[in-house]
Amino acid sequence: MRRFFFDPLSRKEDTLFLAEEESRHVAKVLRLPVGSEMELFDGQGTVYRAIVVATGRRVEVRIVGVVARDEGAGKTLWVGQGILKGEKMDTVVQKCTELGASRFSPFESSRCQGKADPAQNRKRHERWQRIGLAACKQCMRPKLMQIDAPTNLSDLLRGTDVTVRLLFWEEEKDVRLQDIPDLQKAQSVALLLGPEGGFSPEEVDLARQVGWLTVSLGGRILRAETATLTAVSIVQFLIGNL
Repeated sequence: MRRFFFDPLSRKEDTLFLAEEESRHVAKVLRLPVGSEMELFDGQGTVYRAIVVATGRRVEVRIVGVVARDEGAGKTLWVGQGILKGEKMDTVVQKCTELGASRFSPFESSRCQGKADPAQNRKRHERWQRIGLAACKQCMRPKLMQIDAPTNLSDLLRGTDVTVRLLFWEEEKDVRLQDIPDLQKAQSVALLLGPEGGFSPEEVDLARQVGWLTVSLGGRILRAETATLTAVSIVQFLIGNL
């Protein structure tokens, strides 16, 4: 069954109007008639069954039942990602959503390419949120991945309060994921991955000073987007989320 997103603040009892973009998909693309059934999700973990009441610029629907609720019992995974160029970043946002990351924090560091001004960052943030929402609908995920506005690395390093904090660095030769005994039992994990040029030694030193552990993904040098998806997949498996 088709699934659509709605803002829970727009709900009045059991009736609500879908946003214009979702309404256009219902009325213009799919051409669903009045009486059609659909699933709605509020991005907070609840999925509803609903019926189309009226079509138009804003489609009106009525909620008729609850399909599922996400009780939030899983462990949380926070991904900090150095901003990548173009579609690489879009892909990482999409796949981290599909893989079940709880939160995604893009950051600028010394080796990021093509740094943006505040207006460009707002547009990028809005695009990443749209990509995350579309990925949620595609993979039937009931809860949105929190996608933060772009920040800088130093603020991110100090603002991450989780059980285990791991920085993946190609220069780390000794510590791998299997060497971290507390990882499987951790209730929350944060991963930090750099842009195409990686982290500078100074950035790694700063991270270590505030409690981050540097980790290797093996002897091969992976592309930035490959490294992120590999790290997220392995850690999600180890902590029981996959």
